[in-house]
Amino acid sequence: MKETKENADFSNETQKTGGKFNHKLRKWRVWHERDIPVKINGITIKKGVRIKISSKPLSTDLSIEYPNSIWKDYPEENKVKLVDNITYIFTAHLPFLLKETIRLEYNTGYPHAYSWANQCFMRFLPAYWYLCKGKRGTSVVPILKTMLNSRAQFSETKDVPPKFPETIDENIIIPFTFGKDSFLTYNIAKEIGLHPTLVYFNEPTEEYARKHKLKLIEKFSEKENEKVYYLENPLGNLREYGEGWFGWELALTSWCLLSLPFAYKKKAGYIVFSNEASCNEFFYDKDNLKVIPDYEQSEQATEELSILTQALSEGEVYTTTFLQGLHELAILSILKKRYPKSLKYLMSCWAETEAAKDKRWCADCSKCARIFVFLSALGINPMKEVGYKDNMFMPEFERLYNVFGKTAAGTGFDSFGINRDEQLLTFYLTYLRGNRDLLVVKFAESSSFKEAESRFDELIEKYFTLHEEFITPPQWKERIDSIFSETLEKVREEAKALKKSLK
Repeated sequence: MKETKENADFSNETQKTGGKFNHKLRKWRVWHERDIPVKINGITIKKGVRIKISSKPLSTDLSIEYPNSIWKDYPEENKVKLVDNITYIFTAHLPFLLKETIRLEYNTGYPHAYSWANQCFMRFLPAYWYLCKGKRGTSVVPILKTMLNSRAQFSETKDVPPKFPETIDENIIIPFTFGKDSFLTYNIAKEIGLHPTLVYFNEPTEEYARKHKLKLIEKFSEKENEKVYYLENPLGNLREYGEGWFGWELALTSWCLLSLPFAYKKKAGYIVFSNEASCNEFFYDKDNLKVIPDYEQSEQATEELSILTQALSEGEVYTTTFLQGLHELAILSILKKRYPKSLKYLMSCWAETEAAKDKRWCADCSKCARIFVFLSALGINPMKEVGYKDNMFMPEFERLYNVFGKTAAGTGFDSFGINRDEQLLTFYLTYLRGNRDLLVVKFAESSSFKEAESRFDELIEKYFTLHEEFITPPQWKERIDSIFSETLEKVREEAKALKKSLK
């Protein structure tokens, strides 16, 4: 090996110290001794999974419990694999949250989800920094440094393959949220003859949402004769509270893994999420880094998750979505045209502040604002038909929209500003429908109105069309595409008729 100056210096210094290693020369030894140990024990318990964390910066003991009918039949070897992966997925982000160089010491085996989790972290890095607004440095480097300098150690365990029954494609698990996407997935599944099992995972950080969704579950189950499994998820306490994202970048992965015992019990061949086209949107920041606000719901991520569930189910359980070719506006328009009875159960609110305490639409988040204008654009009265208590076209709500010169307030999807065009079209359609509330009038008097008018055909084509995608399972794709395309053709005709009426 060719001797470099660094090697020569190291050799000389070793000789000077009588063969003993001089710690001052190798900074990595100093770093190695600095990382903070966090002991993490994951075990199976009678009804589910328990995670105990012991360390100076964080100590806690949390469990998630399944309905007995689901957990007792899940094979022991499957439980071991599930605990390996659940324990890691709910704690992998702790270095970001604790803002330290952490050594995660697990009593569990090496998880299948390890590489996937780190892929997610890497993809989310530009979005993390963007959301932190410089609080973690002036670039992604401080967060990247936390990620690279921290590490995980796993215990040696015997690799026993999971056991899974032969599944039935038509039996599917839907992680259900009562949002527009979940309802379209549920309704289209029923229409084409599938048998969905609905599972709602209640996150402890969603204190206000819990109260409203419990009422919706009761009402929906009674009126529609549809069981919704409800799981309290105390493990979610390990995620960042409020408007933070640390831990949330793997939320779908956690729900996916937690759904496996349901898939085993129901012999379900698919876990069906409701990831739609907008989740693939991105932009480049000032450092020319690609920012994908919600990578975990993107097309590529859905395929990666499917590989994970297959690995943990003997290749029996796939993960997919039916909505990858649709934008949000198209999803709501199909709900209105084909499944209008679902609108009264709808809740797509962040519910992060006190404003959500007594209202299922808090009117204090950009998501409430976005859905309000989308509904109005489609001729749906948000207050009479969907449960809003506030008219969000009043001036005090301007900060929550993306069409008035600034990006929406908060740290949700809208704060990235990439859905401006969709809001441009919906404000324009709302005006065409005769709405003259103050914010609609302000929009009509702005240059954005002229922009929407000149780009009308382009925007209609983008947001009311089924786009090409390759995620929907081939055995159902033709039927699903036909339903979506047929419905959206009528929606486009209606929108164009509104435009003509303005002339």
